Amino acid sequence: MRRRGLILLLGATVLMVALAIVALASGEREVSNAMSGKRALPGLAERLGEVATVGVSSSELTASFVRGGEAWRVPEKDGYPADAARIRQVVLALADLTLVEPKTQKPELYPRLEVDDPAAGKSHLLSLKDKAGTTLAALIVGKRRHDRLGAGTDAVYVRQPDAARAWLAAGSLELSGAMSSWLDRHILDIPEKRIATVSLVASDGSKLAVKRDKPEDKFAVEDLPADAKLKQEDAAGEPASALDGLELDDVESAERMPVPESGVITASFATFDGLKVELRLFEHDGKDWAVIAAAGADKAAAEAEQVTDQVSRWAYALPTFKASLLKLKLADLLAPPPKS
Repeated sequence: MRRRGLILLLGATVLMVALAIVALASGEREVSNAMSGKRALPGLAERLGEVATVGVSSSELTASFVRGGEAWRVPEKDGYPADAARIRQVVLALADLTLVEPKTQKPELYPRLEVDDPAAGKSHLLSLKDKAGTTLAALIVGKRRHDRLGAGTDAVYVRQPDAARAWLAAGSLELSGAMSSWLDRHILDIPEKRIATVSLVASDGSKLAVKRDKPEDKFAVEDLPADAKLKQEDAAGEPASALDGLELDDVESAERMPVPESGVITASFATFDGLKVELRLFEHDGKDWAVIAAAGADKAAAEAEQVTDQVSRWAYALPTFKASLLKLKLADLLAPPPKS
């Protein structure tokens, strides 16, 4: 009798578990059927023209990008231009995200999908607002899954900030990277072939000057000692490439990053067509910073004005390999003396 009761109890337990599984699966199917194939942010595609501010928030980055005409600027960087192409790509990708499969509703499982609290986890909170500051859309974006849906289709885990349910969505969003990866990194692009003279004055007052008479000539070091030889035939031309494709690693307003009174390197460049560019380079918090000025006459006057408009308000942290070209001294270009 006791054994029969145990069997009945076990059978009832199995039945209850089975019914719970069926109910849960049915609930998931209902959610899937109701939502799958719909946009993660319904209605956003029709309101893209209203987007005036894009906010990005994570444990590593908090930034906002504000649109003015076709340009996007960064208030956290005193209005420095953002990478407009990247901002547009992110907004369009958000509007195109399509829900594919429902995922967990349990907060303790959010970290697996990286859709947990952006302030403490690995997720990013994206928010889009109009000119009045009204939120048009917001979404927590988590782990990316490359080719998750086959045929080269990527996917990403997402969750509405006020919703428990996480979803797998079809689409691709690249949100990682430091602030600099969201900025317009371009500073100058003056090819080496345009440069006629370069003068580098180190912080100790020592000077390295190189020049050439025609673009096809090789650079020669001014005041080269008679018994000195360059370590490489083209070594004298190395500083002339410093402005070719010059980009920033960081930026601050010139007011926030003033040039110090000491420890400054002055680099002066002159082109064959009359453009003159001067950089003052200094170190701050382990980075090489530079402020830039330009001048020009005749054909170069308009270009000098354009460069000045672009760079005069800013101090730029330069990539190490570019800063090293501005730090060159004569001794760096010379071959060691022959052993006696």
